[in-house]
Amino acid sequence: MTSLGGRRRKPARWSRRKRLALILAVLPVCLAVPLSAAIGPDRIRSILERNCTACHGEGTQSAGVRLDTLPLSFSGNRRAAEVWQDVSDVLNRGEMPPRDAIPISPEDFEALVGWVTAALGESGVRSSGGKPVVVMRRLNSAEYQNTMRDLLGLDIDYVRHLPPDQVSRDGFRNNGAVLTITAMQLEHYLDAARDGLRRAIVTGPAPPVSEHRATETVVDKLKTVHWSNRLGRTGTFVLRVPEFPDEGEFSIKVRARAELPDGAPYPRMRVVMGYRADTQTPSRTVAEVDVSELTATEFEFRGRIEQYPLQSRTQSKYPGLLVWISNAYSDGRPAPTGEKVRVVEDGKERDQWVWPVDPGFPSIVVEEVSFKAPVYRTWPPAHHARIIPQAPDVRRDESRSFREVARRFMRRAYRRPPRGGELRVVLESFSAARPTVGSFEEAAREALALVLISPGFLYRPESTRRGGRLTDHQLASRLSYFLWSTMPDDRLFDLASRGSLGPATLRREVRRMLASPRAEAFVEEFSDQWLDLPGVHRVAVNPNYYPDFDPTLKADMRRETQQFFAAVLREDLSALHFLRSDFAMLNQRMARHYGLAGPRGGEFERVPLARTGRLGGLLSQASVLLANSTGEDSHPVERGVWVRSALLGDPPSPPPPEVPNLGQGDSEASLLPLRRQLELHRDSQACVRCHQGIDPWGVALEEFDAVGLRRESVVRRSGDRVEALPVDATAVLPGGHTVEGVEGLSAFLATERRRDFARALVSKLLAYALGRDIELSDRPAIDAMTDAFESSGYRLTELCGIIVTSDLFRGG
Repeated sequence: MTSLGGRRRKPARWSRRKRLALILAVLPVCLAVPLSAAIGPDRIRSILERNCTACHGEGTQSAGVRLDTLPLSFSGNRRAAEVWQDVSDVLNRGEMPPRDAIPISPEDFEALVGWVTAALGESGVRSSGGKPVVVMRRLNSAEYQNTMRDLLGLDIDYVRHLPPDQVSRDGFRNNGAVLTITAMQLEHYLDAARDGLRRAIVTGPAPPVSEHRATETVVDKLKTVHWSNRLGRTGTFVLRVPEFPDEGEFSIKVRARAELPDGAPYPRMRVVMGYRADTQTPSRTVAEVDVSELTATEFEFRGRIEQYPLQSRTQSKYPGLLVWISNAYSDGRPAPTGEKVRVVEDGKERDQWVWPVDPGFPSIVVEEVSFKAPVYRTWPPAHHARIIPQAPDVRRDESRSFREVARRFMRRAYRRPPRGGELRVVLESFSAARPTVGSFEEAAREALALVLISPGFLYRPESTRRGGRLTDHQLASRLSYFLWSTMPDDRLFDLASRGSLGPATLRREVRRMLASPRAEAFVEEFSDQWLDLPGVHRVAVNPNYYPDFDPTLKADMRRETQQFFAAVLREDLSALHFLRSDFAMLNQRMARHYGLAGPRGGEFERVPLARTGRLGGLLSQASVLLANSTGEDSHPVERGVWVRSALLGDPPSPPPPEVPNLGQGDSEASLLPLRRQLELHRDSQACVRCHQGIDPWGVALEEFDAVGLRRESVVRRSGDRVEALPVDATAVLPGGHTVEGVEGLSAFLATERRRDFARALVSKLLAYALGRDIELSDRPAIDAMTDAFESSGYRLTELCGIIVTSDLFRGG
């Protein structure tokens, strides 16, 4: 649904004087009696019959809406109220009636919209009392992963066996209504809990440490690989690790320097760990980092060794773990192959592979590589001590020692103090397990696993206390999962325990939490779900159309948009930068993709766009453009749907299942200009009505191809036939406003539809914060939040503060 908002949009065809005269004429009547009573049902039915039922009546229901049978009395009828609100919205935006239909008269317009507005207010549908609220919300995969990491102190993969989360109608993965759980899923939770606790709570003496170091690369028997300490366009440094543990934290240290031609980009060091088998080399990337210093610098990379492919202990042909180091920088040119030559060494001839050196290519010189595992400062390690601070006193009952362990652990796991009955169940489990295992720690693991599969941990219960407010612990948890996607930290726990989470404290906590590195989870999760950034990975780019496209660039495209969101948030900029901006967040690869001068390395930096001819903002970013393309060409319908859904909060109705894709099934049609293809696609009255409200938003982005690059012509292919057609990005938007390309569209959104964008962003962020759908009853609160957001200069930090101090966030 879309919003009437606080600023009703006037259809351009009516003069301000005429509208004012009409309002003054009806105002006395409105003041005397409720408008819904002053305008009777016969008048409303008459207006609908004259203006609406031809497209929304018995014969035709455009966009699935039928008005001739829609109840006019909708007190308590949520569905009817929502449809009537949509009617009011499209009338106010000038989208209905369509441009090719007879205009609705000013008198009918004011009567219909005024009646709907008054009837909604009188019906009680908007009141919070009629609103369904999800009060048991399961942790989604990201929240579960982060919470287990922070609770156990180990950053390992806890969700590898869990099914993917479902997505709500608004695109969110933290919506309680779609976060179901199955018996099989509960088994996976139990396995993850036991595995995590086994690694977090250690037993026995400290394990031996394996250390290996090399200053020269290992030369493998595979001669066709360029083994070298110098990593240029070719070259790989390999460290062989003959002895290594099966689990524990590892440290890889690399001392390296860069060889940089003048003005060249930085080389990017890629570290990979795995092993070599007979026919494959299972491996996983540890890290990538720029090497920018000309003098040797030490880089350290850490991780958990059990998260990487490990060789079977019985393998003997290629024994040992391997660390590969290479140069990930690419200028788009293919790496050269080696040449086999005959050389004489010690009086004997032999074949040797020679690899060409490109002096203009930025290179890395590796001086030393070392490996160490497991890494720990003390034993037991810190993650163990966080759960079991000290060994149980053998002179005391172990059950008394475990009681303190359990109480502390459950307080953190449940994000509140445990109740007596909950603690008793865990203590009984420990007592039952202790005689069957060899140590206190093993029994503690088994008992605490029950905590990690209980509703108190897997769910976020949000029952309200007297007065309709969440408890302070529930409020701290809601705030933490909103901004960090994980459990509260010690400060939030302490504030909740003292009952100190009032509005002023909440606003201070918002600023503190958004300044924390943990807020990276908010940046990634919200921007991903709001803008559907994972869509870049759903679209396969056709190499026949884009032979030079590197599929690994998709991750950088997604990261560009996330980093842009982070910049707007952390620099306290206006959110209108999402529509129009004078800067971009780019790394070397993305700058090269766009044809811009930019950073020299792989890290994202702020790049001014003045005098580049490129407009900043979401509409010109490759992530959005590729995700809403076919992988061969742009897709104006998909892009139009995205603009309406993400930026205006006005998603169109889904198409009927039998509607084909644009240009599908007609080879001749695929060669036609876009406008003609769209006309052919709109082959029915119902299709015309919907597409008139969708297509223009996407047509305005036609100057961008499927991978987000600007173009002046569009190449159409059908079999062996190829046609080059000029780009036509002129669009007439709903309401009659004409825009030219992305420049015109972004200017229109940032001025004429600024309120709609602000309200859409407020609604999206509120839905994410609450973890539920936005209801019709939330509209008054959203209007007030939008007013405050506008007054703040559209700053995201302020919007977060507005949301967390609202009655909706602090209530149930």
